[in-house]
Amino acid sequence: MKVVGITDIGLVRQKNEDSFLIDEKAGLFVVCDGMGGHRAGEIASGLTINAFKQNNYVIKSDPGQYLINIICQANTQIFEMGQNNAEFYEMGTTVTAAIVTDNFLTVANVGDSSLFLIRNAEITKLTHDHTVAEQMVNDGVLHRDDIRSSSYNHVLTRAIGIDVDVEVDIFEQELLTDDLILLCSDGLTDMLTITEIADVFNKNKHNIEQIAEQLLNLALQNGGKDNITIVLLWFN
Repeated sequence: MKVVGITDIGLVRQKNEDSFLIDEKAGLFVVCDGMGGHRAGEIASGLTINAFKQNNYVIKSDPGQYLINIICQANTQIFEMGQNNAEFYEMGTTVTAAIVTDNFLTVANVGDSSLFLIRNAEITKLTHDHTVAEQMVNDGVLHRDDIRSSSYNHVLTRAIGIDVDVEVDIFEQELLTDDLILLCSDGLTDMLTITEIADVFNKNKHNIEQIAEQLLNLALQNGGKDNITIVLLWFN
């Protein structure tokens, strides 16, 4: 397995509220996006990453439950900090976390940071965004093609730290040789369509360093309106 990670403040934000973790020994990969427009989003994303760092040796027996436990632990810490300190009130973060065990990928997500599978030149989004716009699509009141332009696209229905409890999506994906996995914050997916992302992968095959650089550069060229974080895995 080969991995690369990159983060950038973008062209508009004054600080980077994204955080990411690559722990190849544990097979653990995490992307967090502190909630923009809220106080201390970078603290919330950093606390979530630290929760994984401090508990990365008890994964293998039940990866899904491990992810839930760590995310709930981070949620409690961030929520209590927000309740007890006005400076941190309403801070929160998204999280998309993946664990590779043998040939399986276990994924947890809360919010709208994404995970994609690229297999045989086809790209599939495996995570489900927890946003009002996504819920409107599910309810049939918004067309999927209109999500990116919707004012509700960044209104989260779930995030870490905004309530006493948090609901975590968990799923598994079998991995095949030469599969590529992309974890990213919405600073990438807001600037590039899925087709544009797929084109970069297909033009660069398995050169994941070059893929990461090109994805970042394209996102910046298209406006760079948010922090951009990319973690790429090549299951080889």
